[in-house]
Amino acid sequence: MLKEKKRALILFVIALVLCFAGSLGASLVQTGGGSINVQNYNNKPLAQVAETIAVNNIAGNKNITATFTSSTTEKMTYKVLVPKNATPENPAPAVVMMHGGLSNKDTTAPIYIELARRGFVVIAFDAMGHGKTDKGVDALTHNTMGMEAMVELAMSMPCVDETQVGVTGHSWGNNGSAAVINVINLGEENPKIKAWLCAQGTLGIYDLQPGAIDGVTFGLSVGKYDEIDATYVGSYTFTSSPIATGWIQEVYPAFDAAEVPTGIWFDAGGAHEVAEGTKFEGIGGRVLYHPANTHPGALFSKTGTATNVNFFYGAFGVPGGAAYIPSEHQIWGWFTAFLAVGLAGWFVLALAIFDLLLFTPMFKRLRGNQEALIISDQKGLPSFRNLKESVPLICMFIFLTVFSYLTMVPCTAAGSKLIPSSNFFPNAAHTSGALGYWSFVTALVSLLAIYIVSQIKMVLNRKDKSYHWKNPLDPAKLSADKLVQSALMAFTVFCAIHLVLWCIDAAFNVDFVIATIDFTTFRPVKIFVMLRYLLLCAPFYIVNAILNANTRFKDLPEWASTAIVCVGNVLGLGLLLFREYSALFATGSLLTGEACSTFTVVWSMLVPLTLSPIIARYTYKRTGNVWVGALLNSFIFIMMQVGTGQYMIEGIDITMFGL
Repeated sequence: MLKEKKRALILFVIALVLCFAGSLGASLVQTGGGSINVQNYNNKPLAQVAETIAVNNIAGNKNITATFTSSTTEKMTYKVLVPKNATPENPAPAVVMMHGGLSNKDTTAPIYIELARRGFVVIAFDAMGHGKTDKGVDALTHNTMGMEAMVELAMSMPCVDETQVGVTGHSWGNNGSAAVINVINLGEENPKIKAWLCAQGTLGIYDLQPGAIDGVTFGLSVGKYDEIDATYVGSYTFTSSPIATGWIQEVYPAFDAAEVPTGIWFDAGGAHEVAEGTKFEGIGGRVLYHPANTHPGALFSKTGTATNVNFFYGAFGVPGGAAYIPSEHQIWGWFTAFLAVGLAGWFVLALAIFDLLLFTPMFKRLRGNQEALIISDQKGLPSFRNLKESVPLICMFIFLTVFSYLTMVPCTAAGSKLIPSSNFFPNAAHTSGALGYWSFVTALVSLLAIYIVSQIKMVLNRKDKSYHWKNPLDPAKLSADKLVQSALMAFTVFCAIHLVLWCIDAAFNVDFVIATIDFTTFRPVKIFVMLRYLLLCAPFYIVNAILNANTRFKDLPEWASTAIVCVGNVLGLGLLLFREYSALFATGSLLTGEACSTFTVVWSMLVPLTLSPIIARYTYKRTGNVWVGALLNSFIFIMMQVGTGQYMIEGIDITMFGL
């Protein structure tokens, strides 16, 4: 017992070191080794943002008006990066960034890291209804998703040249960018927004009002393999499309080429080649980019990041006091690598805390004894070499793989209609509702498959007198009090590891957000939203843990049988993604274009589908039941989805009971 406790403590220390070392490394990259001041502002009421603007006006001798409606209840969360070259004596250009739907400010990390280290002041924020920003912020900021407040905050900062402020967004963030350009550039109170890079999510340009973009340096980046733009604007051949040529002709009517050259600037005077790091001196210049990116690749690729750097260098030049850094020289990869180390430590920490809790008076009853821990009884396990045991199981995995492959698109389409956004299920129907429905259906089918396979094995072995049939649901059998204890333990581990996230956020201003993989802090009220989504998603993790517990053989190592379940979880979706993206890269179109937004989300599902069997197996080996692991997986991975949120339906707010 003491040896096991010591081992758990050692694992805990190692995990904690990995978690904080990775976070520290990411923080050092984000701050440029201390040359960039980075601050997170969590849950700040709009009234406080307005007060900050007033204080900044006095400090910087400015007169920026807070045109948004002040509120003491509606709150925003944002991050401000100020490089050392930006001072009141030497104000720098600023860029305000808005993420896409189903994301938060930290998904834009590669962009804001590279812009800040080149001397630009950057503000990245959680848009309305996402992360830790209230949905009501939208109406109070003239339907700019909160971006109006952030642009005016940037303009008010003493270290910012208020006449040199640009905006950029990804996907839905471009709708926010267009909205704020309409509000501020058609208003009279403040300086105009001078530059906009519409970075993949081209439909945002149609939200612009007449005159709003006049004189604005305007960049348009359309990823060649962008799933969304491929469906709506034909991104594969966009440079030769009427949309692209017409967009250039708006500023240069004499343009008559069949294709718009990329990276070339246009204004009323014609085409101009601008060396990177040199400010484009024309008025209302336009430049088109066509990187070989997918939709998420706009935020998580060297080409997507380089596009942002190249554009804002062209819009504003190299900020005073900063050195020119070529766009291809990027360090955000190190930031991501450190985050990956920290995230790995975070998951190990969950298992270490679970181990330690088993030694506490409250949870020690969950420790399996020799009878309960059938995992340790190798004699009772079947042989993988016995085809009567292994073949039915392999056939079941093949069936479930085909099922996932065939049903993801139709199930998510049906789920978005059958489970619409509501006060009870407030997340976007086309993601949380859709994926929740697919998870629930998959759980039911998997449970049925487990039962059928157990019956088939019993029939195949009916002549073997030594064969003893085992109920596949045995690992889920538990007394009511132990079930409550298991749920409490899973929730305790969940709270403990998220407390660590809060500490990391406070100490290092980073979250474990890598591309579309999102483990971050959240408002406590979202726990109640998570509990409601358990109704849809938890059955999948419970059934998957049962399947995991039944996929064991005496002549197959534990890691191998766990790997079988991991591969079985992701293979169907992997094949689906391979089919769709092979077509996209070859022809410029997805085979199922109407599901384009679904495919961008499915990538992030591969993480929980891969990790959940590992967590389930680890906890099962120590308790002899599936519930702690199944519920822990449910809490962690449902909050991964719910935490960022998307509440864009009028009248839907976050409430404790969803009433």
